[in-house]
Amino acid sequence: MGLPSITSLLLGKHYIGVEHFTLNNEDKVSLLLVENKKEGLVIDKKDRVNYNGKIAEKWDAKLPFFLIINTNQVIQKEVAGIDPSDEKLLHKAFPNTNWEEFYFEIWRLKTKSVIAITRRSYLNEIVSNYEAQKIKIAGISLGICAIAEIVNYSEETEFCTNHQTISRQEQDQIVTSGFQDSTIVYNINDLQIENRQLLAFSGILRMIMGGTANTGSVVSYSDELYDAYNQNVFFNKGLKVMVGILFAILLLNFLFFSHYYKLAQETAETLLVNKSSIEDVNQLKQRIIVKEEKVKNILGKTTSQSSLMINEIARKIPSSIVLTELAFNPLEKKVKLEEPILVREKTIAISGTTIANEAFTRWVEEIEKLNWVDKVLITHFGKNEANETAFSIKLTLR
Repeated sequence: MGLPSITSLLLGKHYIGVEHFTLNNEDKVSLLLVENKKEGLVIDKKDRVNYNGKIAEKWDAKLPFFLIINTNQVIQKEVAGIDPSDEKLLHKAFPNTNWEEFYFEIWRLKTKSVIAITRRSYLNEIVSNYEAQKIKIAGISLGICAIAEIVNYSEETEFCTNHQTISRQEQDQIVTSGFQDSTIVYNINDLQIENRQLLAFSGILRMIMGGTANTGSVVSYSDELYDAYNQNVFFNKGLKVMVGILFAILLLNFLFFSHYYKLAQETAETLLVNKSSIEDVNQLKQRIIVKEEKVKNILGKTTSQSSLMINEIARKIPSSIVLTELAFNPLEKKVKLEEPILVREKTIAISGTTIANEAFTRWVEEIEKLNWVDKVLITHFGKNEANETAFSIKLTLR
């Protein structure tokens, strides 16, 4: 049996058929759960119990249900002919009937037609009872008319239901009442179906195929239920898909936001560190500039003078004196990081050795006579470790 893919999408893979029938003046139901697998239809569960107005909880109310109403509230008649006009066939079987109060279904064979009718109030009450149990009805059929869906898939000439016998020999009566106590198994397109669930399976097959050759007001009503069920499933699935998509979008947005927010924080922290580093560098540059200016000022002021003074001092040095150091504006102390550079301005520090004390004395006197020297102070005079006479003098400039 070829199954349209749309049924799998909307109806899912599991279907439930329920036959309501009367046996020994008791209302009963025969239930069948069928699963649509790759290899074909498979029976998952079946049961036949008394009906007390409620379907047992073991049957999943979320699945599509197809109802077969075949109780003593359904009247079935056979008429000769298969006229395409429902009105003509109805007039033959049930003349002078107010069809606003009844549902009907017609199964046309080759030379005869089977007509099943029931009151609208009775069928609507059953549907309402199912809806009260949160069960969605996806299709309805009356009497044995649903058997039309399987007769072409079997070579059997006679079918038994829970309390009826259906003959395909149209010269005989098609539907006869009669209780069949033993179980009969039919091969329907290689699927083994018991007579107790035969009509329930016929309804499931009609629901899966999405239509029937039968006609009647109950068929139209069944089509409405089928469409309503599909629309409800489509809406629910669509809503879940939309919620899923929305959730995915929100999740992605959150992930992107978290990612870029983290990057923004890291960038902000890096900028703060860089800004602090730049400020430190700028401060260091300023200190260097200040020191450079001081050095330039010192050098600028003293370069020309120092050259002249040093030349004059050097010319007057006797041969008995050897200079080891001559510093113009010497440092007050060693240069240290982040401390100002201090020098002794207008000062020349001279150190050396002499081998003639008299010559040293005359040299000091000559230096004191220089017009740019204010005074000369001998800061050290004596023997060093090499047994040489070492001296240090400080010249204060005018």
